Parts: sequence; C-alpha cells; structure tokens
Amino acid sequence: MAKIGSESYPLKNSPTGADTVIGTDSEDGNATKQFPVSGIISAVTTSGGVVTSVNGLGPISTNPNTGNVGVTLDTVPGVQASYSHANVTVDQYGRVVSASSNTPVESVNGIDGNVTLSAGDGASVVTDPADPQNIIISATGGGGGSGSVTQVLGGTGLETVPVGGITTTGTIDLADTDVTPNSYTNANITVDQQGRITSASNGDGQPNQDLQSVLDTGQYASNRFISLSGSNTGFTALTGAATVQDVTWSGDGEGNTLSLTGELELGGQIKDYNDQTGTKAQMLISDPTLPGVVWVDQPALSIRKFVSNSSLLALTPSVGVEIIPAAGPGISIQVIGAAISYSFDSEAYDFTDDLGLFTGTNEAQYTIDNTVMNAPVDQFVSLDKVSMGPLAPNQPLILRTTGGNATVGGGDAVLEVTYRVIAI
Repeated sequence: MAKIGSESYPLKNSPTGADTVIGTDSEDGNATKQFPVSGIISAVTTSGGVVTSVNGLGPISTNPNTGNVGVTLDTVPGVQASYSHANVTVDQYGRVVSASSNTPVESVNGIDGNVTLSAGDGASVVTDPADPQNIIISATGGGGGSGSVTQVLGGTGLETVPVGGITTTGTIDLADTDVTPNSYTNANITVDQQGRITSASNGDGQPNQDLQSVLDTGQYASNRFISLSGSNTGFTALTGAATVQDVTWSGDGEGNTLSLTGELELGGQIKDYNDQTGTKAQMLISDPTLPGVVWVDQPALSIRKFVSNSSLLALTPSVGVEIIPAAGPGISIQVIGAAISYSFDSEAYDFTDDLGLFTGTNEAQYTIDNTVMNAPVDQFVSLDKVSMGPLAPNQPLILRTTGGNATVGGGDAVLEVTYRVIAI
C-alpha cells in the first residue's frame, strides 16, 4: 500500500475546482497521486452519493429540507396528560391519538372491592390455561376430609345400612310401619308424631252419624233420611241463605204440612191442582169440586193515586200521570169505576176541557167534567163512564186532558180507581 510522506501540507479552508488533492489510486495502490477537486466533485455528484433534500412522511416532519436537516415526530394536540383507568385510541403508527379517564370497576356481580381467592384444605384455585379470565376451583385431597362426624345413627322412623350406624359409608332409609299398603274407604287411621300413618283400617260408612257429623266430616250416612225433632231444630244459614234443591214432599206418615212462620220467596212458578201455572194477574182460589186450588182470573182490584198540583197543571192531551202501569203483552186494563177527591187551595183551575182516564191513544174510559175541577171548593165525585170506552193491550192507564190544559190553579187531588186486568 502506498504511503504519504511526512511532508507538511497546509490546510486550505475554501478549495476550488482548480485545486488538487493528494491521495492513493484505487487502481494502483503503490502510487501517490494528485487529484483535481473538480474531478472529485464530478465523481461524487454523478454517482448519486450526495443527499440534496429530505422530506418527512406521515407523522414525521423535516426542517429544513436541505442542508442540516432536522427530523421530528409530529405531536398529537390535546393528548399529553395523565389518565386513570384510561380509554385510548391508537393510530397505525402506534401513537395514542385520543385518551380519556374512566370510572374504575368497584363492584362485579355484587362483590365490592378487591377479591382474594384462597384455596383451603383439599382445594385448589388456578386460572384456566385456555381462558385466563376463568378461575378453576377443584378438590385436591381425598378421603373423608377433616370433619368431626365419626358415626351416623338412625333416629325415630329411620334405619341405617349397615344396621347400628354408619361409620364410613352407608344409606339412611325411612323405616317400614305395620300398615299394609292399600286403599282404604272411610278409613280409621292413627298418625304418630312424625306424621306417619302407623295403623289403618276400613270404616263402616258411618251409618249412624247425625246431620251435623255429615256436615263436619263431608261423609254420608247409609240412611239418608234426615229427621228434625225437638225444640230449636231446623237449618240456619250463617251467611247468605239456605237453599233446598230438588226436594219432594212425601205423603208417607204424618207431618207433610209445610208451616212457615216467616216469608216464602219463590223464584219460579207455582202450579195448581191441574198442573197449570197462572198467567199475569191471576190468583189461586180453593175449588170445592177439587181437592186443591186452581188459578182463576182475579177479581176487581183498586188503587189510590195522589196527583199533586204541579202534575195537574202539567196535564195535556199528550202528557199525563201514570195511574196503573202496563200489564203486559195481550193484557188490558179495564176501569170498572173511578172517583176523585179534590182539595181546593186558594186559586181555581182553568181547565178548558175535561180530564179522562186513557189506555193508549184511544178515547177515555172515564172522564170528569172540567167545571168540577175548576170550582173553587173541595170536591169528591165519581167519574163518568164513557160509552164503549175502548181498551188497549199492554198500555198503562193514564190521567190526562181530553183537550187543552190549565194555566193556573191550586190544590191537590187523590184518584180512586177500581179495575180489572183482562186478557182476551
């Protein structure tokens, strides 16, 4: 290898292209040669070995781009801080670009604070290798553990196998009783303190029990005829009402008369000797030709109806006071006679027409002259029967005027009506 001598070479701070430098030749290592500076510059620039500018990419910045270039990692604004139980977002370069503090988990499934799992005797606590979030608790010991029970004996109604008690392994069973497994009717049974049936036998059906026993036990007697005798006998319903259903009154022996000291309420129809139910307004009478009673049309009925002063002033040919309600389909009200009692007050009525008793829109059956009602004195008179007064089925009997009305007047009236309810 060529060597440079020990001559002194002064330093030139600003070489030019015309200057030369001394160096070894790469092709001839034994020669020391001079090289022009311009040649060296040309050799370096043409081979690409000189960095002319640097630019940063992504989160890297350069300043300046040429010369002495400074390279820095870009900052993330608003992130630099300390966080507890942080939620963070990391970009593709591994930088934290957003972060926030979070609330620590203080309770898991009702367990607060730190939880320490300690393995006791004969047990181990390890994490699951397949899933570290799972904890495996398993038994490690064998035998009977560290308990203090040395023997188990059978108590009342219990027996052990082996007999005499269990010292290592065995079973405890419910002891058998002397009762034969079976189904029992009206059973007589004995129950011990542990609730076991220790004896059982069929009963006799309780043929001699009284009515109160039947009601208390829910059983029945073979002789189902109930005889009530003596004082204070009968049925008493503590709540609601006693109901007798599907009862046949027997004529055997004596006492087939039903005597009632209270009220008898019937929810159905009553039949007479001929097995007939009555129609509306019929009544039961004793028939001397029969050993019983029969339904017949009722005799004449009567009704008293108070009519106030305000009701009298409200009467018109279409508006009236109901004296008797409608009797039903096909049934008519026939007035047999009527009278009115009028008590004069202080001012006479001024009816322009007569008053009458009507059924439906027909003519009146009975009327009272308006001069009687307009008289300034008390009156008690019979109403006049209208010749061929028509009847109307299923219509109420109404008191109204035959025409016009009264505008003034004082005093009340009482109407007495005798009538029949007939179906033709």
